Amino acid sequence: MAVGDRKRGIALFVLVNAIFFAGLAFDGYLYVPPFLPRTPGFNIVATLTFIVQACNGGLCALVLAAADTKLPLLGLLARDPGTAWADLGAVHFLVSGGLNYFATVRLYDLLTGSAQEETAPVAGGPAPAPETAESGAQP
Repeated sequence: MAVGDRKRGIALFVLVNAIFFAGLAFDGYLYVPPFLPRTPGFNIVATLTFIVQACNGGLCALVLAAADTKLPLLGLLARDPGTAWADLGAVHFLVSGGLNYFATVRLYDLLTGSAQEETAPVAGGPAPAPETAESGAQP
């Protein structure tokens, strides 16, 4: 929406948040790994998973705060990660964080002008004209 594409902005907003809230519905959890390399629970996959899940931004912070507090509103988000669907919920958090990351990087590219719009030929439409010597193309 920041670059004027309202339909795509609304679609991405709805998609990312719907996937995140589906993760909440599946009793998803955010796993915070130990960040010390000498501890037994440390591994690169768990660390990268947490980083991508954290790309949900404020929603991730809200879920992490819910796990540490007894406030009634946040207590709705604090679920037991031992349920049968909890791992599927955690994957939903991972997917929504990844989508949010890629959308943010794409927005940065568009705002800085470093992104180049690629025009793909439309099926059934006219084919792009081949470059010839007259059009200034180098052989």
